[in-house]
Amino acid sequence: MIDKIRHLLAFSDTPRYNIKAVVQQTQVNVSTLRAWEQRYGVPQPTRTEHGHRLYSQRDVEIIKWLKQATEDGIAISQAVVMLRSDPEESIHKSSSPLPSQAQLHISDAGWPDLRRQLFDALVNTNLRQAHVLMNTAVTLFPTSTLVYDVILPILSDFDKRWVDETGCIADEQIAVQFIRQRLMSLLQIHAPFTNGPRLICGTTNGDFHDLGSLIYAVLMEQQGWEVLYLGPNLGLTGLTEFLTRQAPALVVLTASMAEHVVSLQQVGQMVMGLHHHGLHFAYAGRVFITHPELRQRMPGMYLGDDFVSAIDQAHVISTENEMTPWASAHAHHNGVHGRTRLGMQ
Repeated sequence: MIDKIRHLLAFSDTPRYNIKAVVQQTQVNVSTLRAWEQRYGVPQPTRTEHGHRLYSQRDVEIIKWLKQATEDGIAISQAVVMLRSDPEESIHKSSSPLPSQAQLHISDAGWPDLRRQLFDALVNTNLRQAHVLMNTAVTLFPTSTLVYDVILPILSDFDKRWVDETGCIADEQIAVQFIRQRLMSLLQIHAPFTNGPRLICGTTNGDFHDLGSLIYAVLMEQQGWEVLYLGPNLGLTGLTEFLTRQAPALVVLTASMAEHVVSLQQVGQMVMGLHHHGLHFAYAGRVFITHPELRQRMPGMYLGDDFVSAIDQAHVISTENEMTPWASAHAHHNGVHGRTRLGMQ
């Protein structure tokens, strides 16, 4: 049961379905949906400007689970209690207790406390503890919070340790690889539930610093975009045929250093040459923040210095060029970490 609830919470929380579509998918009538919402606060759809409900895939799966639970004889009130059960408590009650060093003590502060514990676990190369903490974070927080308020600050802290020469480069590499693996996992979990424009992203030839591009891919997938993530060091061989075949709405590549700009230009020119196929090119990366004059040499659109701007610009391109009839009211994360630079490695 615990695993099932965790599975439900892993679905995308991007609002996209009206109530009619939800009724068709779940076979739960409108009056029941509204009663559950009013009495128990489940589900919690967002509202459009005109007050209409919009449900996410997570809402749909929760409704299906509640329906099945009530059909199995569980009272709706008890099913809601089970749904809202403390994930930390659920972990402790599992049949395979964790060793004492992996026990969690998440305070009312929520993600700041978890972030501190996760950073400490990575610094001490306690990957078992780190995985337990990340599993908890995935269960407790939306992906945007996980990225902006947990992952990015931790990467920034490791960056500072390296610059100040107060830490070991191997520690940072382990932390980066750990975070990369978990981000790739998130990308795979949510991939089946996207129905928006297709995005292809990665880093240019010779650039192996792809973490910023990977984070962008995860955030864009949460916005409903269908993401094909190419990873680092994108070569040119066969790329024209590949892009024509995949027909993405947008190609976004990043570059971290000046020596990568030439290859980025080459890809940008190639994509711009396929404009008649509906392809559009955009770019970002640390080098364009530290050397803004390089933007003048680039084809396509610069996405901005941070993830929020980059997401906004992609939506602008999508809207202006009418890439797809898909539309969704995308929510912005307005916290201080929401402006974290896209150039982060």
